[in-house]
Amino acid sequence: MRRIIREGQRWVWGASPEPAGSRPAGWVSLRPTRAAVVPDELDPGLRVTPGSEMVGVVLEDTAETTDPRRWKGKRVVASPLVVCGRCDLCRAGLSTHCRESRLMGRDVDGVLSERVSVPATNLVELPRALDDDRAALSAPLARVLHAASLARLEGKVYVSIVGDGVEALLASQVMTQRNASVRVLGRDEKRYGLCEKWGAKHRHLDEVGRRADQDLVFVATPGELETALRLVRPRGTVIILHQHAATPNDRASQAAAAPLLSLIVERELIVLGSRALLLAEAVELLAKGGIDAQSLLTSRRRVADFEQALTEASGAGALRTLVEF
Repeated sequence: MRRIIREGQRWVWGASPEPAGSRPAGWVSLRPTRAAVVPDELDPGLRVTPGSEMVGVVLEDTAETTDPRRWKGKRVVASPLVVCGRCDLCRAGLSTHCRESRLMGRDVDGVLSERVSVPATNLVELPRALDDDRAALSAPLARVLHAASLARLEGKVYVSIVGDGVEALLASQVMTQRNASVRVLGRDEKRYGLCEKWGAKHRHLDEVGRRADQDLVFVATPGELETALRLVRPRGTVIILHQHAATPNDRASQAAAAPLLSLIVERELIVLGSRALLLAEAVELLAKGGIDAQSLLTSRRRVADFEQALTEASGAGALRTLVEF
């Protein structure tokens, strides 16, 4: 079987042994048609197939699935979060916080492979109106939609989005459509300048004052929680998007976090983490043309040209690079 593997200092499309053992009960086999190249997911120490965002076609069902639908031949996207379905949190409807959760591309084999196994419960079927390229943005949009759903805001609100990657620019579209006054604060003008076409303002992050007057701030880039806390008004809300919160686990980090905790307490701020995905809602919004996905797609390459795709994905101004199988 071919997949993305590590050869010395390079990630390449190469042959590797078939995974040992049978496919777990309730899982289906997929053939990817598109997958995202996300440089941050390509850790040199990774021991599983990388990749978490994909579009694919189901090759075969598993007889043991409890899903009454039959998926064979369906074009789908899949949530990368694998849950047990048995723990107390799963049974309570909080499967996003499953005690045994695993992430595809980090804890179990990911999607940069010519064949992928996924729990049937993770799948969302794609409508004909949604092409593979736009559908490949379903997962990041699903994370943004969940994060936006956490905000309890009324009337005209002022929103800052710290970051200029794919999730930040998707958030600017979503919040602008919800009648918010939105500004995107980033460091790459080629990227954050795109938000003008969606009616959002933008500034370079280093040029922004800290007036503490924003109703809601999204943190969509690593290391900018303090910036967000100083932008938001008293009793305002900060939402930290998936993958952008660090967990300090040493005394030095905890000491550095103390001033931030004081700021949270003094201003009575609401700080929320966001991890879940509203995948079906994201697919529906993309299919209706409610999101400008095309502007966020930097390039598309054949998977055999993965090294070139990775170079493009890592370049200045790059947003989302896809590989085609």
